[in-house]
Amino acid sequence: MTSRQRDPEDSIILSIGEWIFNIMVLNVLWTVCSIPIVTLGASTAALNYTCIKLRRDEGDGVIRMFFRSFAQNIRQGCILWTGMLIILIIVSAGLIQMLGNINAGHTLAIPAAVVLVLIILLLMLLFTYVFMVLARFDNTIFRTLTNGVYFIMKNILQACRVWGIEMFTLIILPYIFWSYIPYLFPLIIFFGAAFTSWILSGIFNEMFSEYTENE
Repeated sequence: MTSRQRDPEDSIILSIGEWIFNIMVLNVLWTVCSIPIVTLGASTAALNYTCIKLRRDEGDGVIRMFFRSFAQNIRQGCILWTGMLIILIIVSAGLIQMLGNINAGHTLAIPAAVVLVLIILLLMLLFTYVFMVLARFDNTIFRTLTNGVYFIMKNILQACRVWGIEMFTLIILPYIFWSYIPYLFPLIIFFGAAFTSWILSGIFNEMFSEYTENE
């Protein structure tokens, strides 16, 4: 007697269901572990690590992988994120001041406002690269930061692609859902950050491949 073979369509449905469940669980874990604010860096590194492993079809369960990476990167993640957060607060305060000056009729504040917006966008990109590097490599804080800058400078076009994906999934898409399709907005809450990390992890896996091929 032979066992009943699983229908390929059933396997596809199960795989999709498992993927949806994993992404939702990761998004919840990332949200909860980011609530203290100072731990957002460590939780982002853990999210990236788990998505990288899922992309490589490796690992031993998303919850276990997430918390293992979170524990390993808690110190460096908090330090890196706190530094970036301080810079972001300073730049954002300056931008608010410049916008106030623009509203008051000071046109000379427009170039300064544009520069500050560009700095914020660059910080967003640097945050992505640094915490992908932290998730994938074991380095000092300084090396993690400089390697993040290195990977950005190595391929500017790819960095623009990463930035574009982030802008679409984390800003444009939520705005569209909130403004025009509000009943779909809960998808952003339950999947947004993890879905973005999963997309980007495919790019970063390829980017890091020449440095990890001998693992």
